[in-house]
Amino acid sequence: MEILGSTSPGHRRGLRKWWLSLWLLLQIALSGVHSKVNGDDDLPGGGQATPVESITLPSGFKAQLLRSARQGEGSWISMTFDDHGRLILGRDTRGIVRLTLTDNRSAVEGFEVLENTLLHCRGILWTHGSLYVCATDSKGFYRLRDTNADDQFDCVELLKPLDYQSRYGHGTNQIVLGPDDMLYVVSGNDVAFPEGVAKDSPYREPHDDHLLPEPRDAVQDVRVGHVLKTDLDGKSWEVIAGGFRNPFDLAFNSAGELFTYDADMEWDVGLPWYRPTRLNHIVSGGEYGWRWGTGKWPEYFADSLPSTLDTGLSSPTGLEFGTRGSFPSPYRDALFMGDWQHGRILQVSMSPQGASYTCEYGVFLEGGALNVCDLTFGPDGALYFITGGRGSQSGLYRISYDGVEGDAAIAAVAANDELVQRDRDAAAARELRHQLEEFHQRSDASGIDLAWPYLNSEDRWLRFAARLAIERQQPAQWRDRALSETRPRASTAALLALARLGRAEDQTALLNALDRLPLESMGSSELLDALRVWELSFIRQGSPSATDRVRALARLDTLYPHSSNYVNRELCRLLVYLQAPDVIPRSVELIRHAISQEDAIFFSQLVARESKGWTEASREAFFDWLLAARRYQGGHLFGDAMLHIREDAIATLTSADKLHLQSRLDQLASAESDGQALPQSPFVKQWTWDELAAELPRAHQGRSWEQGRVALAKASCVTCHRIGEQGSFTGPDLTYVGHRFDERALLESIMLPSKEIDEKYRLSRYLLDNGTVITGRPAGVGANVLTIETNTLPTQTIQVKRDEIEQTSQADISPMPSGLVNVLTLDEVLDLIAYLKSGGDPGASSYR
Repeated sequence: MEILGSTSPGHRRGLRKWWLSLWLLLQIALSGVHSKVNGDDDLPGGGQATPVESITLPSGFKAQLLRSARQGEGSWISMTFDDHGRLILGRDTRGIVRLTLTDNRSAVEGFEVLENTLLHCRGILWTHGSLYVCATDSKGFYRLRDTNADDQFDCVELLKPLDYQSRYGHGTNQIVLGPDDMLYVVSGNDVAFPEGVAKDSPYREPHDDHLLPEPRDAVQDVRVGHVLKTDLDGKSWEVIAGGFRNPFDLAFNSAGELFTYDADMEWDVGLPWYRPTRLNHIVSGGEYGWRWGTGKWPEYFADSLPSTLDTGLSSPTGLEFGTRGSFPSPYRDALFMGDWQHGRILQVSMSPQGASYTCEYGVFLEGGALNVCDLTFGPDGALYFITGGRGSQSGLYRISYDGVEGDAAIAAVAANDELVQRDRDAAAARELRHQLEEFHQRSDASGIDLAWPYLNSEDRWLRFAARLAIERQQPAQWRDRALSETRPRASTAALLALARLGRAEDQTALLNALDRLPLESMGSSELLDALRVWELSFIRQGSPSATDRVRALARLDTLYPHSSNYVNRELCRLLVYLQAPDVIPRSVELIRHAISQEDAIFFSQLVARESKGWTEASREAFFDWLLAARRYQGGHLFGDAMLHIREDAIATLTSADKLHLQSRLDQLASAESDGQALPQSPFVKQWTWDELAAELPRAHQGRSWEQGRVALAKASCVTCHRIGEQGSFTGPDLTYVGHRFDERALLESIMLPSKEIDEKYRLSRYLLDNGTVITGRPAGVGANVLTIETNTLPTQTIQVKRDEIEQTSQADISPMPSGLVNVLTLDEVLDLIAYLKSGGDPGASSYR
């Protein structure tokens, strides 16, 4: 309901109470009152779910609130339809309920409790006459059946105990039925592989595999989020893929390919090991690289698979493809993904590329405090979703399309010969990948000959499948072939497989083979793959002999520093491990000149623990950087990470070092005690649009690449944005922004960020009943309180009682602040525009 700003707080409060009373009376009239079994008084419910007036949708779509959970009905977190079109819901605290809809599916006419002992039912699926349940806090996977035809579940059977450690809430989550008529179960990283899983599972024995692990990480803990496959009776179990944090749901597309939406660790924001929330294409034996603490794998590790789509800060929940509904194109082909924290459902469009996919996404639906827990398409083709979780108020919603197909918000791409051929080629690549995956569980030498040519494939997904197929065969059948392979890409992949076997007797021969690689002429991605082989050899095959160490140093030392930030990271790891001469001073120089805090922190964490190789100048420079690093910002764990670096660096100092650095140590101690961050770059001028727009023609030539690079940091661009290998994942990636916009549009987006706001990053505006307006994004939703994040870096939140929120709407203020260029000179502004336009390419025409 729109409340006019001119009314008094008291009058607005009265209007709101009158509207709520009327709304609740209508809900009672529409929803019906009969239930076979009443709710439980000790369970949440009884409030008002977010009204549909607060929900924004594309043109032609309609939202209906079918029911707000009443007192004792609980908070709902999972959903499925049975074969009579009734909704079965898993509850947050305990139990399972069933909702019967009216014939026109406009309201709920029946509510009943089916089961009231299973705890925290995060996964629920009706199929083949049975109800399958993942009861996370009951630590098990259950099947419920009606054996006496009374429409009740009289048989509750534990099919598999699941060892949930209950530390962070990352337990066993959803269940889906695959196109092979098998059940797929997804779990978070608080669940160990269950007993009795097949020893030849496609995914097995995860390792941390870090050359220089952070001692404070739980390196002994190799539990990772994973996907299990089982039959309808729960007899046989396999681990399909792993290396996730806490994916909530799974979904198969029309081609039978599997996807999940995995959570980030938002407390890591601002640190080099932060991984944004991501959509993952799940394949046989897929390793997706999540590990504990600072040990999360970078996406470029050759023994892992990349993200299919990054969505920044989000809280993943339900997942469903539109092919199960009756929405028009292009929604019919889209993937819908729930985001609990930000109160929205995202819409993802996929394009086949090689043996996998590329994706783009937008916001399909959003609303204030709309904590979407699960979603599914009903038998009527409409999209149903529930809100709830963590004891919060639940609601059941229905989204239908009432327009004509031609009115769809996004025009479908017309088929043409090029797209048809692309789809055919991609289908063939996926089929080839499936053929290779058959050997992930089969010992058959014929798989070696089938897979070997694809070790040289440019398609990372095919290369991964081929390498794993070979790795699963007897080493004696392919070891010599791996050592004699001469094609660089194929050689690297084959040697990666050999290194992963961890046989010490292969190490010298493997390092000899690596010596043949033309490192100086390799691109950064190929070079990163090769460096990963060196790392895995030292991790799994053991420390090299003195002779092998000297030979490895001879190959690697001259490459450092490299033009690629990522290559520098891995070279630093290797050279610190090998105790290369001057690696510390060279790394300190990279720290001093890093434009993103993530790069500087990465190198500093590695060198801070080293006691040898320091010069007086490098010690001084490093501690000067520690003082300057007080301007850095990040999530909740950021301060701890920086404290650990300081502690490690001080622990390596001798008494003489401490005496020499005493003034710097005193400043660090003082800064730590007062908790004050350094200010950002100093103010230069309050620039106007007209002043800078008039100078834009000068951005076309004669610009400074280096000064543009430095301006990215001065203007705080890399605090939120990523450009190439530098910066943060919390905002839009700017690597290719210059391909889409000219210099004028780039300047406008910096100086006038609220003129056009990407819906994916739009904030919400909350009007309270006392007239206060709060702008931000939901960071936590409780039964009675909403936590609103008003600033990301540094993280700032405010808690608001839900019954004090009078109106929620979309904010017209961008999360990106204005005035960022006021710390730059005119030439620096123009160099920044040129850098963004060129995508950071030093060979661009603007630098000539």
